[in-house]
Amino acid sequence: MLKHLTDDEVQVYVVDKQNVEMRIIEHMHICAECRAKTEVYRLLISGIEQQPRPVFDFDLSASVLKQLPTPQLKAANDKLVTWILVFVSIGFIAGAVYYFRNQLASMFEGVATIFIYLIAISAITVIAALVFDMYKKYQKEMKVLDLY
Repeated sequence: MLKHLTDDEVQVYVVDKQNVEMRIIEHMHICAECRAKTEVYRLLISGIEQQPRPVFDFDLSASVLKQLPTPQLKAANDKLVTWILVFVSIGFIAGAVYYFRNQLASMFEGVATIFIYLIAISAITVIAALVFDMYKKYQKEMKVLDLY
């Protein structure tokens, strides 16, 4: 008894003959009924491709955009967060200086004063730049989230 191909297999044969299994091609050579199905699907596909594409008589994108809610820009209290971060940072630095006050003098013995100032200024500049950059990224991400 000859088992016929499924409609899906026949459709794949019609649409993409080069990438179909060998058993399907062999079956097509043997079975007249499946070849008839193939011709029907070819006619259907060519008829669908010949039809004109549907076109809206109105601007769909403008209609959809009218229905979308307008984003409400929220005024965030960014200055408060900035000052909180500044005071917390100053508190941590002051705590570290107070806790290590006895070791600070011995740590910098023998080092010229100008080098100490250069190291401190460089460290403060790098830390300030990193904090500023991190805060700007935070603000940008918050603004993106506020739009949605």
